[in-house]
Amino acid sequence: MDFHFTPEQEAYRAAARAWLEAELPDWSRPGFADDAEEATRFERQRAWHRKLCQAGYVGATWPEEYGGRGLDPVSNAILQEELARAEAPPGLNPLGIGLCGPAILQHGSEAQKRRYLPRMLSAEELWCQGYSEPGAGSDLAGLSTRAELEGESYRVNGQKIWTSMADRADWCFALVRTDPSRPRHDGIGFLLIDMRTPGIEVRPITQITGAREFGEVFFSDVRVPAENLVGAPTEGWRIANTVLGYERGANTLSLYPRFRKRFERLVELGRKRRGPAAAVLRERLAQIAIEVEILRLNSLRQLSQLARGEPPGSEASIQKLYWSELENRFHRLAVDLQGAYGQLVAGSERAIDGGIWQFEELNALRFMIARGTSEIQRNIISERVLGLPRR
Repeated sequence: MDFHFTPEQEAYRAAARAWLEAELPDWSRPGFADDAEEATRFERQRAWHRKLCQAGYVGATWPEEYGGRGLDPVSNAILQEELARAEAPPGLNPLGIGLCGPAILQHGSEAQKRRYLPRMLSAEELWCQGYSEPGAGSDLAGLSTRAELEGESYRVNGQKIWTSMADRADWCFALVRTDPSRPRHDGIGFLLIDMRTPGIEVRPITQITGAREFGEVFFSDVRVPAENLVGAPTEGWRIANTVLGYERGANTLSLYPRFRKRFERLVELGRKRRGPAAAVLRERLAQIAIEVEILRLNSLRQLSQLARGEPPGSEASIQKLYWSELENRFHRLAVDLQGAYGQLVAGSERAIDGGIWQFEELNALRFMIARGTSEIQRNIISERVLGLPRR
């Protein structure tokens, strides 16, 4: 494998770095915040996203006719690395751009691509994901939300849960049961639902961090035009696997530079620690350094796959399992390095770094559940990647 970049790619890196140095806004890492602070942060993030989009730094690999730049995956990885290096604010529409967009690009009609993709990139329309249900989380194929075709529209009834950004989203891409008579993996459709449609109710869910990013969504006789179905009425499971591949693997290319930047802060915390436990903590710090480097190598392997034009497959579960559990070990160590001060959170005058590490530790717990639990990832790796028998 050649780890060197071409002169053109290095020129792209230099241009992106120079733009970020000139345009980057003041921005602090997320932390404990009330609703008013969250609302202010959201609007600042929206303004930043629009600036990124106008500069061509959103959807860089998407075709130009849909608002992208038509760049190769390597150039996009360089861009994500520079954004992480600069600690730039995240984009505003990750579920739309990172998950639904690739599904529409691969499976949608030309009319759907032209209708949804440009507004998705600009964040003119925000998206949420309607997958999990109270009785169908890890066992996603067991979903029961129904979509019955009546004339030129579907009538949708059911409930979704753990729906990120449901209270702010304009649209939802949802898995719905279109044919209950077929085997459960075969009777599912991929439907685009306008969240302003009558019959939709959103109830926010308070997380352990105090944020209300998640919500539960209720559909009661919601009418959705049949033209909003992506692919055939029973192709939803195949399309969902496209989405999950990008969610678990292809969209994790920026993880290494982000971890590397935070690791530098972790080392600074470790240097301040003294006492009998310091040696053990240094060993854990060294282990994290090794694991962060492994994350880099895994990311390069996935980048090589994308550069060859191969979509992410079941092996994306390896990366998802790895980084989500690393996220938890990483922030557990950050809190342990603080000793007794690790019990203090934002609001305490003695909290180290304003309590941000405590927020990150709590926030990291969700990643072992979101995008498929660690248990599900291990099953996928054993059966579909290693070819082990299913018991």
